[in-house]
Amino acid sequence: MHALSRLLDRLLAGALVVSRWAVYAGGGAILISAFLISIDILSRRLLGLSTWGADELSYYALAVSTSWASAYTLLVKAHIRIDLVTSRLPQAGKAMLHIIALLGLGYMAFALSQAMFHIFQRSWNRGSTSITTLETPLWIPQGLFVAGLIFFTFVTALILLRVVVALVFQRDHALINRLTGTVSVADETEQAIAEAVALYRRNG
Repeated sequence: MHALSRLLDRLLAGALVVSRWAVYAGGGAILISAFLISIDILSRRLLGLSTWGADELSYYALAVSTSWASAYTLLVKAHIRIDLVTSRLPQAGKAMLHIIALLGLGYMAFALSQAMFHIFQRSWNRGSTSITTLETPLWIPQGLFVAGLIFFTFVTALILLRVVVALVFQRDHALINRLTGTVSVADETEQAIAEAVALYRRNG
């Protein structure tokens, strides 16, 4: 069972790397979209011309980056959580609520992925395009959006499996809370101090 735990830990570490680069790419796409929109606004104001499509591309960039960022947000525990109850429970109670939350999140991610995949499949089969000047094949942004949702579902299932292994075979409630719990003010403070120290050492 230790081998399974190590395998899951490596998969989670790999998923974190992939999701981090996906977030970088999504942020870059949004910045490029903002630049194109700025150019479009200036060209309309000064030259009376439009680049046509900057706003459409920004919609796609926002949607795709959001779907891919969901996995990263889950891995770094940045999703909004209300810990009014869990903060007052013992470790075992917290662990059970975290598992219930993961099950609900996993079901939502799977259902959303399935629904969006059907839309992507329909656009692919029909060769649907956007009703804009660009006439973008809709399967392209929809496919990227669905891929992000599928990856989010996979990461959620991976964390859930790791939590189940920690609960059933290791009886490690503290590990479960570290994997799925909320980030406390103390944790954020320690992380900020560690990042400041690392920055000082690099520049020192």
